[in-house]
Amino acid sequence: MRLLALLFGLTAAITAPAAPSLDDYGNLPEIQQLSISPDGRLIAYRKVAGGMDQVIVVDLEQRKAINALDLSEIKPRDMRFANNDALLLWVSENRRVEGFRGRFDVSTVFAFNFRNNRISQLLVPGDGVVYPGQSGLGSIVGASPDGNYLYMPAYTGDQHASPNYSLLKVRLDGSGKPKIQKGSHHAAIDFFVDAQGEVIAREDFVEAEDLHRVTARGKDGKWTEVFSEKTSMMNRSFLGLTRDEKRLVMIETSADTGRSVYYTVSLVDGSREGPVLGRDDADIESVLTDDRRVAQGVRYSGFTPSYQFFDEALDARVKAIQASFPDHAVQLVDWSPDWKHIVVEVSGSEASGDYYLASEGQDLLLVARSYPRIQAEDINPLGKVTFTARDGWKIPTLLTIPAASTGAMQNLPAVVMPHGGPAAHDTIGFDFLSQALAQQGYLVIMPQFRGSTGFGWDHRVAGIGEWGRTMQDDVSDAVAHFAGRGMIDPQRVCIVGASYGGYAALAGGAFTPELYRCVVSINGIADLVEFHDWVRNEQGSSSQALAYWEMQIGGAAYDKAEAGVRSPRQSAANFTAPVLLVHSRRDEIVPIAQSKKMEDALEKQGKPVEYLELEGDDHYLSLGETRRAALHATVNFVNRHLQP
Repeated sequence: MRLLALLFGLTAAITAPAAPSLDDYGNLPEIQQLSISPDGRLIAYRKVAGGMDQVIVVDLEQRKAINALDLSEIKPRDMRFANNDALLLWVSENRRVEGFRGRFDVSTVFAFNFRNNRISQLLVPGDGVVYPGQSGLGSIVGASPDGNYLYMPAYTGDQHASPNYSLLKVRLDGSGKPKIQKGSHHAAIDFFVDAQGEVIAREDFVEAEDLHRVTARGKDGKWTEVFSEKTSMMNRSFLGLTRDEKRLVMIETSADTGRSVYYTVSLVDGSREGPVLGRDDADIESVLTDDRRVAQGVRYSGFTPSYQFFDEALDARVKAIQASFPDHAVQLVDWSPDWKHIVVEVSGSEASGDYYLASEGQDLLLVARSYPRIQAEDINPLGKVTFTARDGWKIPTLLTIPAASTGAMQNLPAVVMPHGGPAAHDTIGFDFLSQALAQQGYLVIMPQFRGSTGFGWDHRVAGIGEWGRTMQDDVSDAVAHFAGRGMIDPQRVCIVGASYGGYAALAGGAFTPELYRCVVSINGIADLVEFHDWVRNEQGSSSQALAYWEMQIGGAAYDKAEAGVRSPRQSAANFTAPVLLVHSRRDEIVPIAQSKKMEDALEKQGKPVEYLELEGDDHYLSLGETRRAALHATVNFVNRHLQP
């Protein structure tokens, strides 16, 4: 396909410096969250540049901006068109909640009518309907036929009574208070609605009873249980409706292939059909749906995403779009309701996140670049390797290769960078940290250790209970493999990670100190016992969250003494490499006390340690200033210990 360019966000490329600076890597993407209007005439995107943070709405036919919204007061994590006149902005803010102790990550949805410049918060805690002490108000499960109302679940009631999880009918223009469309109870976790906005199914998880269930409304108005399972953690995901609204879409792991597959469950009698979709070589990562969550197709896992749609013409069209960018990740980020207009983001060895508009019957249109100051020639190429760990397990691995060394990958200094999660996996794309490190001349090694998702059930469950054991062996074996091939200098290796990757970095320093010249943990876990106790205190002793972490850390049974043995903080005396600890003050996923206590433990042992606290930021380094500070600190620290 011939590529056309629209000049939004591309002008900076004309005056881009010869080589990107660290700030160019550490900046938030200049263009992000690009969305297409239902009629395909408008696009909207968030632009972060020149000290400004804005949502900009552009008329594609006139090729000019028609409105902009200052985001100095709200920071959207996602955005899409509600209709041709309004945008929905998903916003999260860390703040105090009246009547409750501490700070919370409070999320909600704003509607911005760019025709009349009105912006309104759709659900407001404490308004007399919405329970005041809740943090997650960003879910939308459907819209009314006329488009004037959205259906949004939330806890209802006041703080003096136990709240119920209900489905609310909310005016898109923000006027009036929301009305309860379907009352419920505290165990409800999701609702499904039909084309008229009526609730036809409800999903519950009763933590006190370890019960996962789905009930459905029959034609006679009576509710019937169509799914039930006794489990401490949900093993099946209900993610949408079939087009006839008679069945729910359910994702579960196939006993035959070990891959997640697509089934349907009858809303009449609970009978199952399938697998309807699934592959032997990939997991279903997500279900693609419309605004009522009617399933259109699926996205499969892998280093690059792939898709499958029920509509054969659409399926062929998406595959043709992806074929236009070989060896790159082509991700669908938005689409019009009729799928005539699709927005994709392309990233890989020659793209740092380029947005294209693929309209039916037209050429691909380059709309904007996420990082206009980073050109194709500035991007360090990506490679894929699978090596064999010490016990014969296969470990898929991504490499970010210094561009200057692609012709001579011998004896390079290296950074091992285990991903977070750990139930996650790396993908081909633009990763600011690995790209910045590769620009310094380091081969960045990203092993998909056992416990990672995306490579089958066996690979994922092989990591359960293996924190600091075989999961860590996989990371260590990555060093041995690439050193054995002569690609890296085993005397010049650092380990850098965030979240679980931060734990793996600290575990590397504690349990295999001979491998690393330096250790960097960003928002990482340092003490498994204290993390376990924190989750229990925050979520409750019968919570699904606690059951998940006990399984992750302990396997069949959580053992406090064993968790202590595998806690880097409790093995601080073993460290020989200097350590950099970076932690966001408002991290709600891994508490900052994890890094503070790790610092104390290392200092008491006389070990070299540096500590950087990121004021105001969260677990995901969402703020540009603090993200740049974390990147500078990490790169400078690694340079000090690997460059001599």
